[in-house]
Amino acid sequence: RKKIRLDRKYIISCKQSEVPLLVPWDPSNQMLAARNNWVLTSEKNKVSLYTLEENQMLCFKVETHVAMAAEWVFLLLSDLRRRKAWDHHYQYVKCILNNEKTPSVIKRGKVQDFILLASWRHPCDSGDPYLIALRSVTLPAYPPTEDYNRGEVLCAGFMRWLTCLCMHFSQISYYNQATPGVLPYISTDIAGLSSSFYCTFASCSAFLEENKDSLASLPTSTL
Repeated sequence: RKKIRLDRKYIISCKQSEVPLLVPWDPSNQMLAARNNWVLTSEKNKVSLYTLEENQMLCFKVETHVAMAAEWVFLLLSDLRRRKAWDHHYQYVKCILNNEKTPSVIKRGKVQDFILLASWRHPCDSGDPYLIALRSVTLPAYPPTEDYNRGEVLCAGFMRWLTCLCMHFSQISYYNQATPGVLPYISTDIAGLSSSFYCTFASCSAFLEENKDSLASLPTSTL
């Protein structure tokens, strides 16, 4: 019943679909969801799923910890071309445009595809997190095609902190302001009918563990 309610409210009759989520690409576009008053929906082996419903919008957050320095986690997860190695929802990722200090845009998908603006930011202060922010944009050179169902991401991203207890232990939080194109991937988890979110982030932790040795020899300036 909970899944049916979510589908009806946020997919079938969602008011947000009345306004296009895609915006023209511009280097100044940067977004990352950071909300308060999250409700714990599910937890498995220290991977937690939270939800927040407000203003006819549904947001979800997945939170976990890894035994790795935050800057190493940031470096590995910033390369979105490698996300398919740990996230089974991603079958193909292509970097369309890369402007060094400005965000780059990536496209992925087979059944659905997304044109995403990705913004990376290092901490400005010792207490700030590492950020990876994602949102959908439009590019005239890459219009929707018949081969793919163009999906939209309103606001999504990762935040990583070093914990106070250990410099090599990090908290990872993934945020997503769900859209009709994204909700089908998570609604069964929110309804308590599955725990695929745990499998995805367990795979992410394994990916980080398997690749951390490749970063140990890199100079600090690279991180």
